[in-house]
Amino acid sequence: MSRRSSSEIIDPPPPPIASFAVPNARNAGAIASFSNITSTESRSLSSINEFQVFAPEASENSNTPFLGPTNQYDEETGESDESFGVKSLFSRLMPFALNETPSWLISLVVHVAIILLLALIPLSGQISNSISLIVAMGQDEVSGDELAVFEIQNEQEASPEPEDTAAEMLAQSLTNTPIEDVSESIPVLSDLSLALPVRNGLGGRRGAMKVALLKAYGGTAGTENAVALGLEWLARNQKSDGSWSLVGPYREGGVNENKPAATAMALLAFMGAGNTHRDGEYHTRVRDGMAYLLKLQDREGFFAAQSAGNQRTYAQAQCSIALCELFGMTGDEELRKPAQLSVRYAEKAQSKGGGWRYQPRTDGDTSVTGWYVMALISARMSGLDVDSEVLERVHDFLNTVQRRGDSNRADPEGELYAYQSYSKAVPSMTAEGMLCRLYLGWTTDDARIQQGARHLAERTISSDDSRIAYYYWYYATTTLHHIGGSAWTQWNDVMKVELPAMQIKSGKEAGSWPIGSDPHASTGGKLYATCMALFCLEAYYRHLPLSEMAAKPSN
Repeated sequence: MSRRSSSEIIDPPPPPIASFAVPNARNAGAIASFSNITSTESRSLSSINEFQVFAPEASENSNTPFLGPTNQYDEETGESDESFGVKSLFSRLMPFALNETPSWLISLVVHVAIILLLALIPLSGQISNSISLIVAMGQDEVSGDELAVFEIQNEQEASPEPEDTAAEMLAQSLTNTPIEDVSESIPVLSDLSLALPVRNGLGGRRGAMKVALLKAYGGTAGTENAVALGLEWLARNQKSDGSWSLVGPYREGGVNENKPAATAMALLAFMGAGNTHRDGEYHTRVRDGMAYLLKLQDREGFFAAQSAGNQRTYAQAQCSIALCELFGMTGDEELRKPAQLSVRYAEKAQSKGGGWRYQPRTDGDTSVTGWYVMALISARMSGLDVDSEVLERVHDFLNTVQRRGDSNRADPEGELYAYQSYSKAVPSMTAEGMLCRLYLGWTTDDARIQQGARHLAERTISSDDSRIAYYYWYYATTTLHHIGGSAWTQWNDVMKVELPAMQIKSGKEAGSWPIGSDPHASTGGKLYATCMALFCLEAYYRHLPLSEMAAKPSN
């Protein structure tokens, strides 16, 4: 449920192309039917809606009528082949029937067939030996940072994929079609009314949709190669029991161990790139990691008994997100019960004031609350049951930390957010608070959201060691991607260059990111920094954009 103030609301301009938003558009779209995609290059690349049927032409010297013969004599065997006659009759009757059928009926039948095909065949773009993403830039002149042809080399055996899938045909259609000409390419998701589940938010991580989203939101060969290298580093550092560690065996490890949190973050990075326990280049890594987490979960749904102190609550929320996302991506019924159990734990742990903190049912803070909101929204995306009243109460907490300018007093017209009710606003909490508001129903054209977006875009990513802040970068990237428009373009123009450039490219730690002076470096270490950086670079497709979902009602 959206809660608006009486302040002036900026009227959103009409979407630039149906419901497919490009990076400089205000509203972004989500996932959809891909009918009516038409190439503009030449008449030979005809529209998917255009079909022509011609009856066969009879030879000038032939006296054979159109409907004969009914059988055929085989000179080699001396036998009559009656089946040939049936086939011949069918082959002559079929063109005649098609010629007499109205063109609108043929078009209807073909479209129904295409829709059924796309519904039955998952949009899977994983390839066993390598992943090759090829995106043509339409009729525009190609610039240096646009998505080009590149390959991600396979590190281990992947599940085989069909050679000819609906996803491949769809990707080819998108490749040959300028992005501005794609009509209804990304559909409107379900209404974000809290009485309804949010669907398909995880549907952009593979295949044709991944290619389309990368192109639309400014992903490049550099960003995807950085993701590939980062996942290789994570794979090398998985332990034999399926877990990951915050303290090593790599350099720049954290001070305190938190294997549940480390494992959950690593899994989220792999899943963000389309891997599950069933398929993908790193399916065995995901399988073993999730098996480790499931062994930790108790009867109450709690994962983090092995975590220390205040870090338990972060680990619990992150494990819940990973489990809910994996269920949503695969529909594996064996994951439904443990995922639902994690949702129930989150609901019970909420404070009366609407937030979450280090202990269940205690006064909240924006940092912990954001992770639990994401867990519950991931559950909604995956079709799990979530109590709408729990989500509604989050607004009550956010109202207490909403700020305007440097004030430490709650302000319903404010565009910024603080850590707790007595604190002043900071960029990281502003990004996290805005993301919660968006997931809970605020529209992207809300004046407070637009003002907050400009505030974030001005504090962009920097490789300057003194300004490294992976936590802020992750939440700002995710939030601005959902908002779209000029703020996202301004942010991404820097991120897609600076973040890959910061990645370590050689040696044992190749694929990881340096911790620098990050405020959470001592706690999270290199694995935390690397996972947060990967979340940023996967943002183009990790979650489908909320703009249309939050702004438009369901049909």
